Amino acid sequence: MDLKNARKHSTDILFVLLLFLVFTSSALAVILLGAKVYQNTASRMESNYTVRTALAYVTEKIRHADESGAISPGELDGLPALILSQEIEGTSYRTYLYFQDGALKELLTEASREVTPEQGTAIVSLAGFSIEKTEDGFYSVRAEDANGEVLSAYIRPRTEVANSNA
Repeated sequence: MDLKNARKHSTDILFVLLLFLVFTSSALAVILLGAKVYQNTASRMESNYTVRTALAYVTEKIRHADESGAISPGELDGLPALILSQEIEGTSYRTYLYFQDGALKELLTEASREVTPEQGTAIVSLAGFSIEKTEDGFYSVRAEDANGEVLSAYIRPRTEVANSNA
């Protein structure tokens, strides 16, 4: 009879250990799955943030400089750039928005000064960026992040609308 009880107790212990092992492995699988989902979500949010930040930044810069003749496509030392001109207290300034070394950059300087792209301040890191003026007066802005996500925006300054209606 003691032999029967000993087998029964060892079977009970084995069953409890097996049940604990199944529960532990299930909990670990759920935790690992949750971590992967979190990692993917965080990566998408960061990617979305950088691209949208770049587009919003350029859009606001164009809207801020929205005066007749103040916005023009151009170059900064051979790099395509958007040039925003303004006059502050009788001095002419230029703001250059351009893409260099994996970053959208901005450079504000007096219009009479010689500048190089290296002097600009990095705004946001991107894999690609372009600004082009279309035939109908819009500025086509395109931004690409490190994951290959591309977003674009079309911006039409109010002065372009007023000039085309005149």
